[in-house]
Amino acid sequence: MAPPSATLIHSLGHNTLGKIDIAVQSVLLAIAFVAISLRLWSRRLQCISLKLNDLLIIVATFFMIGRYVVEIIMVVLCGMGLHSTEVTHVGGAEVFIRFNELTYAGDLLWITVIALIQLSILNYYVHSFGQRAITLLAYVIMGLCLALWVAAFFATAFFCTPLKRIWLVDTPGHCGDRKMLHTGVHTSEAILSFFVVVIPIPLIWGTPLSKTRKTVLICIQVLGLAIISIIAVRTKLEFDLNPKDPTYGSVRKSILSCIVPLLGIIVACLPTLEPAIQKIFRISALPSPVHTSIYDPNFARYLRTTVFAGRRLEEPEMPLVTVTQPFMAKMGHLAPGHIQVTSHWEIHSSRGSARFDRSPVRQA
Repeated sequence: MAPPSATLIHSLGHNTLGKIDIAVQSVLLAIAFVAISLRLWSRRLQCISLKLNDLLIIVATFFMIGRYVVEIIMVVLCGMGLHSTEVTHVGGAEVFIRFNELTYAGDLLWITVIALIQLSILNYYVHSFGQRAITLLAYVIMGLCLALWVAAFFATAFFCTPLKRIWLVDTPGHCGDRKMLHTGVHTSEAILSFFVVVIPIPLIWGTPLSKTRKTVLICIQVLGLAIISIIAVRTKLEFDLNPKDPTYGSVRKSILSCIVPLLGIIVACLPTLEPAIQKIFRISALPSPVHTSIYDPNFARYLRTTVFAGRRLEEPEMPLVTVTQPFMAKMGHLAPGHIQVTSHWEIHSSRGSARFDRSPVRQA
């Protein structure tokens, strides 16, 4: 008789749910890799060093890779997606010990990845938004996310006494209420994720954005709310899980479990991808009298110094026209190649020291 692992690998041919699980995770993980790559490229194009939010999302992606490996092992070697009767018949009872160990590791990784994504998004808000109230709110929610991660991680890690009773159910000891633990953790995650998503909404509706960019930002918020809905559905599946058939019932929850963090990584990267997208499609950023992205640090400074500070709304300095000299003129006079006139303009003579500033009369 073939070894149990090889036999379960051969069973993958008719394990439809298991193959769907691996396929969904593979596609979303590939998209997440693309989003992370574009994010890092955008930072390089902007000549901006990596910030804490970038490092957090990178670490979250590495942990997600670990969870992806765990899921593949559960499908290939533990028969997740097959009914427990078939798994027992083919691989024996010891397969469920490995299955419980991997489920335990997967739950800890899921909790950690979700916390890292939330902290990355909130830290991005702190660096990008200038409004004091939103910054303070982001810090408060960051504290709550850290507290929830610590509580959920240790409650899950030490759910049973002794610890090995989590995967060896016949070990003497006791465990807590698993459904109550998961319900509390998932409900708290959903509530905090909701606040993470809705923080930028007042700025989206209260700032003069173009219809295209406003539509993109609204789509990001809708995608974030969809993630929260998936968490709620995942909690419902936790209640419907049949303890006598864990390998078959867990696969649906596993699919939703991978969708939530992977979509979270993608959503966290979307606001930072504009420079890379412009570079790929050769789109030039058009000058505008107002900053058109609430995620632009310059726009945040503009809000701090005007709108939120209660000052008179002034026209920001911006290029109005660029006068380019002909090539022969450059060669003949060795003058600079172009003159850029802005709303705060000055003219410096290239042949003398004369300087003309905008006078108060012209300013009026």
